[in-house]
Amino acid sequence: MERTNRDLPYLGAGPLAAVLLGVALVPLRGLTTASNLTFAFIVLTIVVAEYGGRWTAVASALSSALSLDFFLTQPYLRLAIAEKHDVIAFFGLAGCSLLAAALGSKRSERVANLRAARAHADAVHSALGELSRSGSLGSRLISIVDAALATFPLAAVAVRDMAGEVLMVKPRGHVPTPASETVLEPDTLVAPGKHVPERPRNAPLPAEGARLALVVGNRQVGWLDVWGNGAPVSPESCRALTAVARAVAALLADAEPGRPRLSRGDPPG
Repeated sequence: MERTNRDLPYLGAGPLAAVLLGVALVPLRGLTTASNLTFAFIVLTIVVAEYGGRWTAVASALSSALSLDFFLTQPYLRLAIAEKHDVIAFFGLAGCSLLAAALGSKRSERVANLRAARAHADAVHSALGELSRSGSLGSRLISIVDAALATFPLAAVAVRDMAGEVLMVKPRGHVPTPASETVLEPDTLVAPGKHVPERPRNAPLPAEGARLALVVGNRQVGWLDVWGNGAPVSPESCRALTAVARAVAALLADAEPGRPRLSRGDPPG
């Protein structure tokens, strides 16, 4: 999984913590060998890998080795090592910390992927729930679109009928200009005629907008226009967003022919 903005604070905090840990262990350097102090740095790397991801953990691992050398091995306060056993401790810490970073970051990625999968499931569940909920078409579309914007890497969403009339657009300040003529295939969200490998993995949705046909029983009932916000979109997100679009299509198909038209995300009056 790609590093997110949530991980960025750890990218600086991890190496800084390694330096501060080296300073904190200075009083102990005369009481034991440097090799006995490496465990603290390994624990730090594991913790950073859990919360900050792979590259933060790697940066912390390298900073830990340099901090051990600079503060805890002779000659002190120099990036040099005088004793043979300290050389072994230095390279042992570097190797073990990098291994801990690799293993720890894998678990962090799995947890992040599970969190994303739960968010996708919640968005699809919310959209399907609107099919059985009472209320106007506008209020139910608002719930679905709000959940989609909160879950997927989208800057704006618009729902249109077959005549091109806007039924719903979010956010409120977004001008519902027609999306580009790019029509996306369901599930893969690539343009028709293109092979899936041509779309880079996790590439963002088009910022200029693209369209998903809303189809029920081989009959198109409208369009879902989407504008990407520049963030990567995973294959799992593509499939979940397609499922949400199908729920919107079913909602439009079940709506009364004389339903009121809403625009700019305003609730029904």
